[in-house]
Amino acid sequence: MNLNRNNPPLISPANLAEKVAGHKEVLLMMDYDGTLVSIMPRPDLARPDKELLKILEQLCRLPKYTLAVLSGRRPEELRELLPVPGLYLGGVHGAVIISPDGDFIPLQARTGVEKIITTLCKLADECIKNQPGFLIENKRYALAIHYRLAGFEPAEKVLESFIKESKRLRRQFDLELLKGKEILEVRPKGLHKGNAVSWLKKNLPQAFFVFLGDDTTDEDAFKCIENGLGVLVSEHLRPSNASLRLKSPLEVQKFLELLA
Repeated sequence: MNLNRNNPPLISPANLAEKVAGHKEVLLMMDYDGTLVSIMPRPDLARPDKELLKILEQLCRLPKYTLAVLSGRRPEELRELLPVPGLYLGGVHGAVIISPDGDFIPLQARTGVEKIITTLCKLADECIKNQPGFLIENKRYALAIHYRLAGFEPAEKVLESFIKESKRLRRQFDLELLKGKEILEVRPKGLHKGNAVSWLKKNLPQAFFVFLGDDTTDEDAFKCIENGLGVLVSEHLRPSNASLRLKSPLEVQKFLELLA
């Protein structure tokens, strides 16, 4: 675990695979957007290709590997995108996990939060005022405003307005803001991927732990990695709690292919 945020050094997919493959039991956890697949202008365009699905299926069939994908997306959406037997799927930053048997396991799903998230979605819509380039995503336990296709000035004004207008509700219901790659999220405080990582680790205490992620939402997961590796997926150097870095989702796929 890397307790001091620094710029994690670059490693090749081959060298990373060598570090991981030597262990008898491996819990391999990954983000989805920006890690398994490239970030696209719209979330619905970011889909895995057949080769990636084949590699994941091969890894899940190997007894030494347990695979989990932990994402900000809804768990039902992840299940549709990744129909891979044996895969754990953690949706909305680990609020709910779908087990390989298909069971829905609520880890951090706060009662009553769905209603306030719906209210905030309506508020976000009022702030956007039908301007193009924005997408509001209701994730039941969290809200996301995507603005990748909006211009800089419209996005700045909309986000400033939403942050101001949502302040009272966020304080009242103990919600926090989180900025990612051209996305603004509202989620309950304490809802993050680190809790899902901890839950998975408890189920496989003897395993070597690996987490790969690319965004600010993955930093909580990196903090929870012990007896293992946190791998940042980024073309550029940046401070992170990860200990190593791959350049891109293409390198992540190569790493997985070498393990399979």
